[in-house]
Amino acid sequence: MFRDPHRRWLRHTYQEGPGFRFLATRGGRPPEPERHRSDIATVRARARLVRIAREAGIAAALAASTHGRTTLWRWLCAYEREGLLGLVPERRGPRRPALRHPAWLEQVVIAVRLHTYWNAKRISAELRRREIAEVGQWWIERLFDDLGTSRPSGPRGRGPRYERSSPNSLWHVDIKGPFFIQLATRRYLKTWIIGLVDDHSRFIIGLRIATDQQSAPILIWLRDCVELCGRPLDLMSDNGSPFVTWMPGVLTRFGKTLRELEVRHIRTQIDSPWTNGKIEAFWATLKSEVLDREVFRSLGDAEAALERFARYYNYHRLHGEIDWCTPAERFDGTPFTDRGFQNIPALRHLEPWLAQLLRAA
Repeated sequence: MFRDPHRRWLRHTYQEGPGFRFLATRGGRPPEPERHRSDIATVRARARLVRIAREAGIAAALAASTHGRTTLWRWLCAYEREGLLGLVPERRGPRRPALRHPAWLEQVVIAVRLHTYWNAKRISAELRRREIAEVGQWWIERLFDDLGTSRPSGPRGRGPRYERSSPNSLWHVDIKGPFFIQLATRRYLKTWIIGLVDDHSRFIIGLRIATDQQSAPILIWLRDCVELCGRPLDLMSDNGSPFVTWMPGVLTRFGKTLRELEVRHIRTQIDSPWTNGKIEAFWATLKSEVLDREVFRSLGDAEAALERFARYYNYHRLHGEIDWCTPAERFDGTPFTDRGFQNIPALRHLEPWLAQLLRAA
């Protein structure tokens, strides 16, 4: 069946809970536990085939089973050497048990998962770059699977991808909202969030919250961003009313400002949000890590939260699409020097606990 590559595949997803894992398949059923055959039943079946081979010949034993001649001959030799003990099935896998990571590392991985809900690939990259431990992605996946907390999903088709080769080559701008802030007076304040992202590095050039969509404050803010971070060659936006022309040949205030700054304006395709995918991906991250976790009681609280997250996103948060570097490493070469759980808002309270674990290890 045809699947839209920009939609998450919902047929094979898992719902987790304390002590259970349920395969949520449309029109399906929960996965049945695997039925393991006991060693006694296996020895009885092998002994029966050995008896047939000794009494009626190897051809009769082959006709009565689905095994090959080499397997039956190996069982006959093992029976002659050791009797029934030679027919006991051996443990599958390597002769030597696989080395497991220490218990303290499992505790760290589980704690990070519970507080951040990062996937295994991100946890592995964070632990490696923060010099906590060298642990592979697949070992973490196996640990989550053993604990019944894995979250596998079907393959997601990757849409069209592009990336400029240098910073300040292309910026993405977008307005998201409206968002409502419940004030202390039990009234709601309607707001919008405006973001500006560099294409090459994913660096957050600017992030602000406003109570309207008027273009004048946005243009003042855009000029400040250009003064602080440099002038981009191109600026990409969607076809929203603050950005596009309302009549052929007539520029809006936004278009006139870009012409004064000598910045080319690129508009996205209609009904194609992945064209402006860098800023759309940032909105998803902002929603999951800030908007869904914090409650704002004033416009000042929201502004402070956005400022903290922009600083964390640029200088302390590793990005999977740029080889697990921070956006600042790509934008202006700022080195990543965090160690342990430094500058991770969701794990800040666990820094003393991690230090104690590392000393004990």
